[in-house]
Amino acid sequence: YVDPSVFYGVMRIYLSGWKDNPSMPKGLVYEGVQTEPIKYSGGSAAQSSVLQCFDELLGVKHEDKSRAFLTCMRSYMPPAHRKLIQDISVQPSLRDFVQQQANEYLNKAFDVCVSKLLAFRSYHINVVSRFITVPAARARQLRKNSHDSEGEIVSRAPTSLEERGTGGSGIMTFLKTVRDKTEVIFLPQTSQNDS
Repeated sequence: YVDPSVFYGVMRIYLSGWKDNPSMPKGLVYEGVQTEPIKYSGGSAAQSSVLQCFDELLGVKHEDKSRAFLTCMRSYMPPAHRKLIQDISVQPSLRDFVQQQANEYLNKAFDVCVSKLLAFRSYHINVVSRFITVPAARARQLRKNSHDSEGEIVSRAPTSLEERGTGGSGIMTFLKTVRDKTEVIFLPQTSQNDS
């Protein structure tokens, strides 16, 4: 229920973390704790063990760059969650198992699971568009037209964060790549006449 311009221009700045954040390239010094800067990513859906468990279970194979980011985000999960994801990843492929069963109902159940994960990822892209992409475009337009943007909340966000997610990824490229890799794991359709 947060207004997208408030999220983009105020809240997102604090949620972005200071790792992979061009506004804070050296990190953040915790005074009284240590003298060297520390770099932590901001909050990201990639830190959800649920999503990564589904990826491993269903057999979603991400591109190298996306996989590296997702693996990095596991360091923010509780150790037992990381271990569960690792344990699932070394097991035989559920997708292969389902295909070997040659059971139409099992195939459909698998594809329903994939379609739900795909729908979630598409919804996530829409939310990011509403709360990041559209306000970023508004901020760029204000700067381009040299309007007095002092009263515009969206103008408060650093320009270096326009294309970055709160976790530090190149947000839309990452989300679309992850969604597209989910889409390719649907099982091949077999004709009703094949039986």
